[in-house]
Amino acid sequence: MNTPTNPPKSTPPLQACLGQWLDKQTRHLSADYRQYLQDELQKIVSYQATIGVMGKSGTGKSSLCNALFGQEETAVSDVTGGTRYPQEITLASQTGRGISLIDMPGVGESLQRNAEYCAQYQALLPKLDLILWLIKADDRALSLDQQCYQELLQPNLAEHPIPVLFVISQADKIEPCREWDEQQHRPGALQQENLDLKQRVIAESFNIPTSHISVIAAAENYGLPELVANIVRALPHERKWGVVRETKPEQISNTTWQLCLACLWQLLRNRLGDLARKGNTVMTDKLRTLRGH
Repeated sequence: MNTPTNPPKSTPPLQACLGQWLDKQTRHLSADYRQYLQDELQKIVSYQATIGVMGKSGTGKSSLCNALFGQEETAVSDVTGGTRYPQEITLASQTGRGISLIDMPGVGESLQRNAEYCAQYQALLPKLDLILWLIKADDRALSLDQQCYQELLQPNLAEHPIPVLFVISQADKIEPCREWDEQQHRPGALQQENLDLKQRVIAESFNIPTSHISVIAAAENYGLPELVANIVRALPHERKWGVVRETKPEQISNTTWQLCLACLWQLLRNRLGDLARKGNTVMTDKLRTLRGH
């Protein structure tokens, strides 16, 4: 399969690039089939990914949004109404639909509200494709995050399994913070040791593999392509393009791009197979009708 090597720089080139790529893959098909797949391609690329975001206040969610998508949080609206309810943030830096980020309450709020939040999560989780849980690198108090995760999220995840990725944010703030390499925009040796330790502590505290934990410093543009790769891998095939479409091209690695293309081609092959099976069913029904006469 011949695939474009790197992601294009904006949405029109993205669609043109994928259209040219699809033409190469479907030259042997009839014009009707090619048009059908082009229409399906447009649908897949236009899907919106819905991501829930959790974490204490000050974990750097706004900085992360700006670093990944090129804009701060905008278009805030209540999902279910009220003052301590999930807030929906629509990010559409390149198209009208964009990505829906839902700021979920619970962490840092009064734990006496757990029953109320639990009911909210139960209603909200079926709408989510992924959850990002942000924890500051220099935050040593994980007990509140852990309690909220165990009491609010886990019971509902048992009924509605949603992938959860943890993000250690503001990696440049971890001690010894003066060791941060300003020229290379990366942690120093002792900082890296402490970040590795932080990953292990979070993995043990939440009983998750370290592969589900990303380390970033949004202000330093550190770790963002790796985070995007983890997000894309965790999302359903149909939702991967919602992230790739809206994320800054410099944050999309070639590995992530190739993964998205492979999943896209698999989706289109499935669509084509469904169409063929539907055509066979129609033809069989017609033959049965003729035989009946």
